[in-house]
Amino acid sequence: MKLRILHLTQFLGVGGLEKVLFLLINEQLKAGHEVELVVYDYEQSWVEYFRNNGIKVDTSFSKGQGYDRKLLKFISQKSKAFDVVHTHDLNPHMYASPVKFLHSLMGKTFPRLVHTAHGMDHLHKRPITKLYEKLCSLFTDCTIGVSSAVCDYYYSLGVSKKKVVNINNGTLVIESQESDRADARKRLRLSFGLDPSKLVWISVARVVPLKDQQILCDLAKQLPDETFLLVGPSGDDKYWNHLETTKPSNVIMAGARSDVNELLLGSDFFVSASRHEGIPISVLEAGAIGIPCLLSDIPGHKVIQSGKNEPIAVYFKTENLADLNEKSRKLSQNATLTESIGSALHQHVKENFSSTTMYKQYLEVYLGKKC
Repeated sequence: MKLRILHLTQFLGVGGLEKVLFLLINEQLKAGHEVELVVYDYEQSWVEYFRNNGIKVDTSFSKGQGYDRKLLKFISQKSKAFDVVHTHDLNPHMYASPVKFLHSLMGKTFPRLVHTAHGMDHLHKRPITKLYEKLCSLFTDCTIGVSSAVCDYYYSLGVSKKKVVNINNGTLVIESQESDRADARKRLRLSFGLDPSKLVWISVARVVPLKDQQILCDLAKQLPDETFLLVGPSGDDKYWNHLETTKPSNVIMAGARSDVNELLLGSDFFVSASRHEGIPISVLEAGAIGIPCLLSDIPGHKVIQSGKNEPIAVYFKTENLADLNEKSRKLSQNATLTESIGSALHQHVKENFSSTTMYKQYLEVYLGKKC
């Protein structure tokens, strides 16, 4: 069955949500569905990238300050041509859910409303959003949590388990040869003017305190012969400026990049010190290439290990510099461990976290086979 699917997102910058959305829409288009994406706020840096890859993006509506009631009318009109309306993160959910409620009051039909909560960062910044989440969920046909922790959060709000589904983020799995890696390593080192013999650690995340790039800078001070490449846009200018002015010289803040896979392929190790994640797309991207990973021992990282007896990453105690230092040396000095966890994670991602698997699970939700 071919569906008409409308995705709604507030922003389209460079981040995990955007990568997941790009892969999901591409899989939907390959399957023959009619798909359109609405982006209605100022951050639209990836719009042309989506369009250049054949994705229809509507940016005709520009949201005003505060809660813009005109957006309710826009979504009401726009949704008429679709079978499914799919919101991504809280802001679009706060508009599409009331529209569905108003339609029901007037006896009008509204497409099946699916909502994906890609993370819970907003709860740490504005606890009032917990109330918004609860109210909006009342009028949503199905809420998707990208991890069991996100699903548990919705259960705690009183949302029925019949209306919440866990769908793991997916990624594009890349099969690379050792010669490809060697060439990518040379290009990366040449690009940043690095010593070809030195190890490179890469971290991919929005630069905010929750991702704890600070501890990676502290680690870099203890490993002056190794380079740390921090890839990702600023999500907190004060934090970014602090890191920029206090970091050691072997830390490179590369900002937002469109060539993340190339940078991953050219790096020796991936590291994430995040204090909270759903299913982190950056870790899946690293695993899809086969890079050995050093991860904080938060639930969002540990859940990737589920179903595997053999280790697929090395974990350190969150916010513990001494343990991070010890585990980083353990990884960099043990070639057998490096090879085994890189290979194991690659196979695990290929079998369980591919974009094709993610698409099939979303399709079941769209068709009402789940929820």
